[in-house]
Amino acid sequence: MAQASVAVPQAASEPKVGLSDYRNGGILFSALVVLLVYLGGLADQPAPKPSAVLGPVFAMVGVVALVWLSMIALRNLATLRGQASTQYFLTYNAPPPADWIERPARTFDNLMQLPTLFYVVCTLMLVTGHIDRAQLAYLWVFVALRALHSVVYILWNPLPYRFTTWLMGAVTLFLIWARFALQALPGL
Repeated sequence: MAQASVAVPQAASEPKVGLSDYRNGGILFSALVVLLVYLGGLADQPAPKPSAVLGPVFAMVGVVALVWLSMIALRNLATLRGQASTQYFLTYNAPPPADWIERPARTFDNLMQLPTLFYVVCTLMLVTGHIDRAQLAYLWVFVALRALHSVVYILWNPLPYRFTTWLMGAVTLFLIWARFALQALPGL
């Protein structure tokens, strides 16, 4: 029995995503791989103090704080201007506000996910002292990618680029964890 195909209608305002968007994302991802390989060469340099991980941690907290403040400002401004219902923010049962009002909130929520693993590995590096110059560079790359993802999400929000910046951060975080595990496990 043949199945009928069901066409999923696209909203009139929904942006079109083309192969060129994914090609551009692939180019960005390739550039990240080259950067990470290059930064891996820093491992031969003298190891930084374990407290060096605090720089990227404080920077990540700064990114979270900026997104948090933008969420608070946009939600309150929209409510004062009548562009968002107070009932929505009280019960989430009213019609949602415009997308641009809620993007910082979704970005803030996203910053409570992957960066949690970042904070854990930074804490472990600080406690165990297993850190080298490459690891420190990777930590800064992760923070920069999370900041870039936040900017893309809040100001622009094209799905292919938002996904690419998220994936680049996730791969960088995986690399950080893998290197830390290889450094820490032999000593156990």
